[in-house]
Amino acid sequence: MSRRVVITGLGPVTSIGIGRDEFFNNLFSQRHNFKKIPTVFDRDYHFKSRYYIPIPEFALSDYQIGTRFSRIMQIEDRIALLGTKLALEDAGFTIEKKGRGYQVPEISDCGVILGIGLSGLEAALTSYLSHIFDTEKDSIALLGNDLPRYNRMIIPSTMPNSITAWTSIILHLTGVSFTINAACASGTIAIGESFRRIRDGYDNMIITGGVECLREELGSIMRGFDTLGALTKSSDGNPIPFSKNRSGFLFAEGGGCILVLEELENARNRGAEIYGEIINYSINSDAFNIVKIDPSGLQIEKLLTALKGDRKIDYINTHGTGTEVNDEIEAQSIINIFGDKSEQPYLNSTKGILGHTLGASGGIEAAVTAYAIKNSKIHGNKTPDPMENLNLVYDTINENINFAISTSYAFGGHNVGILFSKFID
Repeated sequence: MSRRVVITGLGPVTSIGIGRDEFFNNLFSQRHNFKKIPTVFDRDYHFKSRYYIPIPEFALSDYQIGTRFSRIMQIEDRIALLGTKLALEDAGFTIEKKGRGYQVPEISDCGVILGIGLSGLEAALTSYLSHIFDTEKDSIALLGNDLPRYNRMIIPSTMPNSITAWTSIILHLTGVSFTINAACASGTIAIGESFRRIRDGYDNMIITGGVECLREELGSIMRGFDTLGALTKSSDGNPIPFSKNRSGFLFAEGGGCILVLEELENARNRGAEIYGEIINYSINSDAFNIVKIDPSGLQIEKLLTALKGDRKIDYINTHGTGTEVNDEIEAQSIINIFGDKSEQPYLNSTKGILGHTLGASGGIEAAVTAYAIKNSKIHGNKTPDPMENLNLVYDTINENINFAISTSYAFGGHNVGILFSKFID
């Protein structure tokens, strides 16, 4: 018999807020952090997209996390660790000091499954420059504020599994620990696979979600997306998902969100507050193109059909990037499965406020969906000239939500969705 899986903790680390209360207060106010790209980005390439969202700045010590390892951890590792601490505290756990790290005595065998899209790129690029150039003879100092230095920890710094490894090591968590890598579907898949492991009896609790760091001080990573024509050309940075005037997604340097998933009896026995329940997870592949979505939308429609079943879905946190083709195909798939605007669930796009955080996006959007169910609250999007026949939310609304879906459609053709429900004891 399958077991019930509930969400008991949320730990967002984002450009609009760190921690549950700050993040959601700003999200529901539609506060954003759009910034003009630094002038150095345009050094020898003119960016068509003129805005981005910087990665959230913080020090672990500001959140009472003291570890000598912080100096060799990458930003994405620190985001994962901080998000985990915030999520565990939100779930009602007490974190204690132990040796060089910490422990949560009740959950020493807890698992850690996280998603990430790209890993350690800034460290890899800097170390490569240091390796191939003579820093005393070559004028590579012009590339940045400091001469590039070779990182002696380059191998662990570029391992995609470092985010789960460091979290497990510093918190002394001895359960299953691995990383999911599937572009911007990574966080959603990590949550879905965690759900399956708990449902099927392999684990009682898993720390999951997604993180990302795409920062590089000269803009070379953002340039990669810009040259693909994937980024917004809007004059103010607003990516306006599902607008007729959309032109691409807003590049975000990163962030993350960690969720605590538990088997129901485990959560009930300790009196945990429950945000919602995960009751279904579906995944498939377009098998079409490395960066383009299948224009038929066939696999997306299969995914939505599998998640929906015979239930009335009240809300969908869409993939909603703001790219011309993706939004068109996603919108048509929603219409094909749910019907006209009057019959559709409420629709919004968290990427319209946070930009696209790639591997972190699924974790953030899952948390937004769970919080919406618990609090009967859906954030809106500033969407001028919206596409027709879509039940879009423009301002924050209060609505009862019994069933909700969060979806991700990634480069490589990875399609994934999670079905959430209101928790009924």
